[in-house]
Amino acid sequence: MNMEKISGHSYIIRGGTNTGLYLFKDKSALLIDPGLTNSRGNRIIRYCEDEGIRPRHIVFTHEHYDHHGAAKVIMNHFTGASSYSSAKAKLIIENPEIFSGYVYGGKSNSFLEESFSQKGADIRVDNVLEAGVIKLGDKKFSMHEITGHSPGQLGIMTEDKVIYIGDAVFNISILEKYSIPFLYDIGAQLDSLQRLHELDFEYMVMGHEKPVLNREEAEDTLKRNIEAINEYIDQAREFLTGPRSREQLTADIIEYNGIETGYKQYYFTSSTIASIVSYLADRGEIDYEVESGMLFYYKK
Repeated sequence: MNMEKISGHSYIIRGGTNTGLYLFKDKSALLIDPGLTNSRGNRIIRYCEDEGIRPRHIVFTHEHYDHHGAAKVIMNHFTGASSYSSAKAKLIIENPEIFSGYVYGGKSNSFLEESFSQKGADIRVDNVLEAGVIKLGDKKFSMHEITGHSPGQLGIMTEDKVIYIGDAVFNISILEKYSIPFLYDIGAQLDSLQRLHELDFEYMVMGHEKPVLNREEAEDTLKRNIEAINEYIDQAREFLTGPRSREQLTADIIEYNGIETGYKQYYFTSSTIASIVSYLADRGEIDYEVESGMLFYYKK
């Protein structure tokens, strides 16, 4: 494990979930999304101890456990370190059963719970963040609302014009691998992608896969994300020319795109399809009917 310099005092520690690190002059540090497992957290601890770095602040970009599960061991080791997230993210981080509940659409079951390798239980969030400028130590950081993938996601930009965005943007390889990303709110996601396009950053750090994009690469990736979302919205419009239940629409899109699904991935995909239905309903493009105990949506 090592940290790679992006620009100025802004670094990255690569991993299954990429961790941001901002190094202050006194060698204290801000960590961003420490990752999933205790073993990941312990590796970060050993690296920081070897380098004489002391994490004092830990920011969670959003509430998904693969971004915060490692925080507990880090905070237990570096006593006095404070954690930060949005209010919505704090609620789910501290009550992780809510996440599986909203993915499933009710109380989750053992099939879904078994597919979550670690839920990051007993992690506290000390401070609530909102969009705007915050000061940590002697440095200012700008927080940006980038909801869509999750309802509580925030991006954080350093004075080096490096923005850490969690899962607001998916690398092109992920779009190709998983075909349809997990999105809680399609409309908010499209708004967030446009908002990122308008921000004055030089480097964008993603949560997974190829982590650091320069401005030109980021613009192309933002464009590809927007195109991918609109493609699925258009597919839903086409399938909804006739009445389809949510389950039928999910099956249509899974089969049309050859999406491989296990239990968890099915519900992630189903949640995204539900978000597409909500997007079309809120725009007045579809209506519904109930027949023989089933609810069907259709294009007006």
